[in-house]
Parts: sequence; structure tokens; C-alpha cells
Amino acid sequence: MTQRIPAVRRRKIERDATAIRLNGIRRGLATEEIIDRMLRALPDLFPLEAWRIAHGWSRAEVSARLDMLYERDGLAPPGIDAATLCRWEHAERRPSDERIDYLCRLYRTRPDRLGYGTDHTPGEVGHLQRSGIIDAYPHTTEESEQDLISRITNARERVNMFGLTRNFYGSEQMLPVFEKKAAAGLPIQLFIMDPYCESRRDRYRIEPAEAAMEDPDRYVREVLRPLGAVAARYDRFRISLFNFPCSFAIEEIDDVCRVMLYGHGKRGTEGPIITFTEGSSSHAYLVDQIRWLERLSQGDTPEPWASKGIRVRPFTLDD
Repeated sequence: MTQRIPAVRRRKIERDATAIRLNGIRRGLATEEIIDRMLRALPDLFPLEAWRIAHGWSRAEVSARLDMLYERDGLAPPGIDAATLCRWEHAERRPSDERIDYLCRLYRTRPDRLGYGTDHTPGEVGHLQRSGIIDAYPHTTEESEQDLISRITNARERVNMFGLTRNFYGSEQMLPVFEKKAAAGLPIQLFIMDPYCESRRDRYRIEPAEAAMEDPDRYVREVLRPLGAVAARYDRFRISLFNFPCSFAIEEIDDVCRVMLYGHGKRGTEGPIITFTEGSSSHAYLVDQIRWLERLSQGDTPEPWASKGIRVRPFTLDD
């Protein structure tokens, strides 16, 4: 238990924390950096409250988001009230271990970052470790493709892929892997650039040589339709098309994200492939890109994306 801070003082702390958040947003700072600045500037601010303020959420919104996480796991939503969240945030009560786990999932961080427990990681951690890099390939190789196949084969929670979606996804090596995991009930999502959108044509103006994806009809025939035929047999295998440019691909497989970079005047397979692990800000940044795509694919596109013509729509074999 900690000494209760007067309500007037609490309100000032929250105003000051909000001002730090807004200044951080203007400067383009990452959320974790904004939180660190809040905690350094405001010694009476507890970490759990800092994470909520840094996200710009009310306590009611935190409660609703926690309910969604529980429902996603097939559990009854706890409906945690604002007063309980307030006591947690002010260290007047400690949430159960289960609630702490869900708070960590909500904020995509570790318990010690929320104020529960001690960080036992080494004090001197290099920048590569902090960034979460656990593997890298200079370009696409047989080894990098086998790494992808192995990760999907062993996936237990999810497979999400976003990007130009190379021909390899529709190959004889990959299709059986997708089908086996889909048959086992694993949720699989592919977010593929629409073969007929302006962004695709612009992308392939800078390819150094003809690519299968440069011809939309050929790409649909050789890649999209084989993938679509597998997806059509399984409810949890979904393919969506997007219509905006991208400069990297993301492959989210369980708790890692593989990123492939695209270059000007280069083929996609010439770009480096970097793998990031969960628990790093880099991984959280990449996962947020996938969650954004998921939200857009589930219904009406919100502003400001709608007025910019951004679209993410389901692909069917009738396309």
C-alpha cells in the first residue's frame, strides 16, 4: 500500500502526463519513450497509469479493451469498473496474476514495465538485443525460405502475412504447408496488394526485370487463385486485398515478425530479411501494422483513411 495522494494533486499529475504525451506525439516519439519521459518527469505517477495515458485511453476504454481480449479467448468479459482500475493505477490494490497477464497483453509489454515485479534482464543490453533482432538474412535464399516454412509448420497461434506476396507463397512447397495448418484450425490471414490497383503498377515500373506480379492476370492465375482455392476450404484462412503502396513485407508467425525490405531498382527477393521477437518495441510496431490491417478488413474504413481511398477487402475466387 502506498500513501494516498490528494485528488487535486492527482488531477495535476494526469494533466502534466497528458501534456508530455501530446508533446511526444508532435515530436513523433514512440509510445515507450513517451512513457519513460512521463515517469522521469513525474515521480508520483505510477507505471500502469502512465501506460494508459500514453495510449490516450480512458479507464472505460481500457475496461472495454480488456473485455475484448477475454472474449477473444472464449472467456466471459470481466467488466472491470473504473474505480477498480483507478485503485490498480494508484497502487492501492494489486490485480490478480491473470489480470496482470491481460494488462500486459493489452499494452504489449512486460509485467515489470507496468510496475509488477522486477526486470531481471541483464543491465547492459546491446542495441540489437533491445531492438529484438534474433535472426537476419542478407536476401532471399533457400535457407531463408526453409526458415519460413519451418516457422509456419510449427506455428501454434497465428500466421499473418502482409506485402506484395511473392510467388513463393503459391508454390508447391508452401501450399501444402498452408493447407495443413488451416486444416488444423490455425488462423491464417494473407494481406496482398490488389493486382489491378494503381500502387501495384507504380511498384513494378521500378522493377529491373519482368516479374510475375507485373502482369495482373498472370499473378491472379499463378498465385492468387491457388491460394484462394485452399482458403475457400477453411473458414479461418482469409485472404484480403489492399490498394496502397508498401515498402516492406511482414510475416507475423506466433511471437515473431519477419520483415522483408523492398528497394528501388531491386527485385523483392534481393531485400534483407530481419526477424524480430516479442517483447521489443520493434516487434510491437510491426504487429500494430497487422492489427491496423485487420481493423480495416473488418468493415468500414475510418477517417482519415476513408477519404484517402484506402481499402482492404476480402478476396474470393469470383474476383
